[in-house]
Amino acid sequence: MPSGNILLVLMPPFWPKMPPIGLGYLQAFLELNGITADILDLNNFFYILSNHDLKKEWLVSCNVYLENNILQIIEDDFSRQYYKALQNMLDYKTLGFSCFKSNFLATLKIIELLRAKRKDIRIILGGPEITRQFFKGRGNIKKEVRQLADFLVVGEGEIPLFSYLRAKANSDKIAVFQQCGNLADLNFPRYRGLNFDAYPRRDALPLNLSRGCVRRCRFCSERLLYKGFRTRKPESIIEEIKYHRENNHTDYFIFFDSLLNADLALLEDLCDKIMDNFGSLRWEAQMVIRSDMSEKLLKKMKKSGCYNLFIGLESGCAATLKRMNKGFSPEEASMFFTKLHSVGLAFGISVIVGYPGETRKDFEESLDFIVRHRNIIPKIEQVNPFSYYDGTSAAKKGDYKINKGALSRMEYFSSQIKEHRFRYTNAFLGNLIEKNG
Repeated sequence: MPSGNILLVLMPPFWPKMPPIGLGYLQAFLELNGITADILDLNNFFYILSNHDLKKEWLVSCNVYLENNILQIIEDDFSRQYYKALQNMLDYKTLGFSCFKSNFLATLKIIELLRAKRKDIRIILGGPEITRQFFKGRGNIKKEVRQLADFLVVGEGEIPLFSYLRAKANSDKIAVFQQCGNLADLNFPRYRGLNFDAYPRRDALPLNLSRGCVRRCRFCSERLLYKGFRTRKPESIIEEIKYHRENNHTDYFIFFDSLLNADLALLEDLCDKIMDNFGSLRWEAQMVIRSDMSEKLLKKMKKSGCYNLFIGLESGCAATLKRMNKGFSPEEASMFFTKLHSVGLAFGISVIVGYPGETRKDFEESLDFIVRHRNIIPKIEQVNPFSYYDGTSAAKKGDYKINKGALSRMEYFSSQIKEHRFRYTNAFLGNLIEKNG
């Protein structure tokens, strides 16, 4: 029988290696406010059951075939577990689904099955894909999605979900960017009910110091997920780390923030508190290029245990960076990389080729910049042709599906980083290109 008032579900396929931080936050917020919530991570559950070949397919980004057929594959290969999971969901009066582009079709299909078996079940949809659907429909969500759901959440989910369950917003079909005023009072995720040993990276957990982004890159959809920028207190992060080290034997912590260096004073405070409490702690994060980051702060990051950074360079061409609204110049990127290299901080960069307006000369300038810095850029994390995302201000016609030249530039760029002996992960060269469609 259900132990909670609501079951929070993550359908496959999605990245399966760590517990879902979004559902963890929802569970923690609801339980802090007197509503018990259970989590059912079907994505991880069926990934663990899968054979080697299916696991390999699961980890392929933008795998259209798997996205379209995952439910049928699961039903065929794991029939007993599939129907048991279906019955588990039917035991709850209210289900909340976390929707991403990769698992959206499977989520809609499972809801149709649930509705057919139980008419009175309440369905709530949230997550990044619902926000994308909102922007794609220019403020409207298509009829077939609205018909399947009792309640839709655009933006973060804590307050809308709590209000709906407390019957404070039942007259509204949709909540749009009803955010927490600040993150200081958020209860951190404890992932009650999840088996940490079931996750491939059972020694690692995601963290969030902040939500939102202070930059306004024209191509980025991630900045659309929240309105404004808000932070937690470093003391809360320390408490969270202590809890998971003691209770779940976690050794690695991965910040899922859009950028960890939006507030340099806050970042320095965090590093100081990590050193005060743990000496050193293995952590990684995503950061933006900032010319005003001091070597003193970078050394503190290194000393506190930072072992890797993901840096969104995107281009080494001044004109392209300006069109992207990245907020820095190639010269500032060069200074930033030099500082990181000098203090021994490992990092990798991402690159976009074929951005709208990029000329052949711009492309060559970008490639030349990266090659010239091969001695201080440790790794190319990912290379992709420009992909348009709904709600962003970049030109849709520049999408690689329309602008085929972007694909050829990506292939040439990839050949050059191999020729110049950069470190890279082959799976992340073109990882945002749809495959097996």
